[in-house]
Amino acid sequence: MTGLAGQLALVTGGTSGIGLAIAAQLAAAGMRVAVLSDAPQQELESAVAEGRLVAAIRTDISDAAAVTTAVAAIEAAHGPITRLVNNAAIWMPNPVPESPIALFDRHIDVNLKGSFYVTQAVIPGMIAAGGGSIVFVGSVSGIAGRAGDSAYSASKAGVAMLSRTLAAELGPKNIRINCVCPGAVATPLTAGLRTADGEQAIAALMVGHPSPRRAFFMEPEQIANIVCFLLDDRSNALHGAVITADEGLTATM
Repeated sequence: MTGLAGQLALVTGGTSGIGLAIAAQLAAAGMRVAVLSDAPQQELESAVAEGRLVAAIRTDISDAAAVTTAVAAIEAAHGPITRLVNNAAIWMPNPVPESPIALFDRHIDVNLKGSFYVTQAVIPGMIAAGGGSIVFVGSVSGIAGRAGDSAYSASKAGVAMLSRTLAAELGPKNIRINCVCPGAVATPLTAGLRTADGEQAIAALMVGHPSPRRAFFMEPEQIANIVCFLLDDRSNALHGAVITADEGLTATM
């Protein structure tokens, strides 16, 4: 990656799954990486002590005031954030009508509103620094929909449109924004699906799946590769794009 060394990146949910893979790749490229995460405080402190991160703050991104405070603390200590990855998200099935309203609200609060709160907190410093790049992590569930996942799918559809709208608004400020929509990825979020009981269901889903690896679940590093490219200046032709990264899953839907 070019032009990233020494710059400060913020990755939400950067201590597990896709976020962890992104943080590792950015650090390997010479970036200073900070994270907002709901991981245990000891885990966050260890990551900083080991030099993997320059800052790690336990934050509920659905709390706008907490996000503002955390971003301000990071920038006060380390300077402006010029690269942002809105990756943190929750997923729990919510079949209707038995799904509680609170579960739907929580998906919107974390996945959609949380991404907005973090972006809003970072933008002033990014503008003052002369610009930057932001990547939202959406989902194919926000493009194709999935039965039983109305809360998650609706929140991720909102994330994709939020990224496009902000791209139109902030492009003149030299802030480039894109969205990556992964298919199924082997992360802690999907651990409940990757069980012996789930093998038959996964086998059924694989029928007609065009994955060249013949695997339903992708690896986090595959998505991190795309996200890190979008943060890099080499991808400057991409702005306001919503990119499906699912090894062809939705091509068969």
